[in-house]
Amino acid sequence: MILSLLRKCINAILLLWVISIIAFWLSKLTPGDEVMEYLTIDDPRYNINSNPLELRKAYELIAHRRGLDLPLFYWSVSPGYYPQDVNHILPLDDRKSLKTWIDDSKNGKLSLHLRQQLKAGLNTFCVNNNSIHSKDFLCQQFNSALKTEDLNVLRKNMVELKGTLIKDSTFNRESINQFSAIVLICDTLLLKKSTAMTSSLFPLIEWNGTHSQYHQWMSGLLSQRPLTSLVDGLNAWGKIYDALKWTLLLNGLAFLLAILLGVGIGIWSGTHDGHPAERILNWILFALFALPSFWLGTLFIYALTSGEWLSLFPSGGLGPYHSAGTMLEKWTILFSHLILPVTCLALGALAYVSRQMKQSILHQSEQLYVKALRAQGISERTILRKHVIRNALYPVITIIGGSIPALLSGSLIIEVIYSIPGMGRLMYNSLLAHDWPVVFPVLMLGAAITVFSYLLTDIVYKWADPRVKTLQS
Repeated sequence: MILSLLRKCINAILLLWVISIIAFWLSKLTPGDEVMEYLTIDDPRYNINSNPLELRKAYELIAHRRGLDLPLFYWSVSPGYYPQDVNHILPLDDRKSLKTWIDDSKNGKLSLHLRQQLKAGLNTFCVNNNSIHSKDFLCQQFNSALKTEDLNVLRKNMVELKGTLIKDSTFNRESINQFSAIVLICDTLLLKKSTAMTSSLFPLIEWNGTHSQYHQWMSGLLSQRPLTSLVDGLNAWGKIYDALKWTLLLNGLAFLLAILLGVGIGIWSGTHDGHPAERILNWILFALFALPSFWLGTLFIYALTSGEWLSLFPSGGLGPYHSAGTMLEKWTILFSHLILPVTCLALGALAYVSRQMKQSILHQSEQLYVKALRAQGISERTILRKHVIRNALYPVITIIGGSIPALLSGSLIIEVIYSIPGMGRLMYNSLLAHDWPVVFPVLMLGAAITVFSYLLTDIVYKWADPRVKTLQS
């Protein structure tokens, strides 16, 4: 039993680790530049219209402060013709363009030299550039050149700028030679297309260890290191925990309602199989199971809150519970607003649990031990209460565990429809706002709840059912 439990715990941790890698990989595929988004929050003075040189320095400072200048994973694998530490280059647009130059020319050393020449031009023309309009123009051109991926386009722009400088008497020969050197490097990269050196036949593998973005990200999730929301600059964990309490309340009430009613209805249906009332109830439960929760929620709002038919319940939100004078009044307001969303969540699970409970009751009623008890003259009520129900509940335990993730996924839609400020609504709003520091912790939290709910269900099932323990021993 202990070894089986240990093995399942290890499998659950490994599964969460794989999910975390996938979530981290998806977070790096999101549109936009993460560092620039943090820069607008940490230092609003800088934007895309700022001095490129000052913006780059601020960019590198924010990236270093937030660990976004580190390699992505514990190890990095690159083509052999890539220069070492190419994955440390910032900004990300510069790194992307440099990798394109290297991939096109297979000449990492010369491509890196081209970037150094362009950065030298940036440093030359972006210092005190506000006083001279032509220098300001060249500063912007060098900044754009560092982000240009096509070498032909880059060479063409540099040739045109060189021709402009020759006609302008305010620039000295040294500035013109700088452009000539850049054009010459572009020509070499375009003409050579050099086949890779011997070292390029083997991939470049670098071990980064814990000095990686994934390790920092994962350790931050486990230690709940403060994360900055990209929408309002608040701590993402604070927003998540504020939403989590409402999701737990909503799903907890729906879970209890679905289990209590589902097991009760399943027992009654199993003992009245074939009865006309049971058949009608069977059709109703099938209909409830088939109805989508979002359609049912919308129907409830239209029929029971809008006044078109009835106006029995509030249409959404949690109501003015903050202004309630007593605890009783507060919970009365909350429950009046939670009745419809809880009912929407519970109905689907209720239908599923009741049908499974009915089948389990019917299966146990046909077992030999039940026939033996009947032969001894024991009443049907006693057999049902002391033997059949207990044994019929064991298979339902696994169903109960599986209903927890289903309730969590369904609550996303219900929370949006009924304006409940839970994790589902937070996830929805964060996705629309591209607030990734909130989205992916919510994703990992949902994954952890799902994995450990299945693990806990398995543990409870093996503890409760002596037949499983006997087979394992």
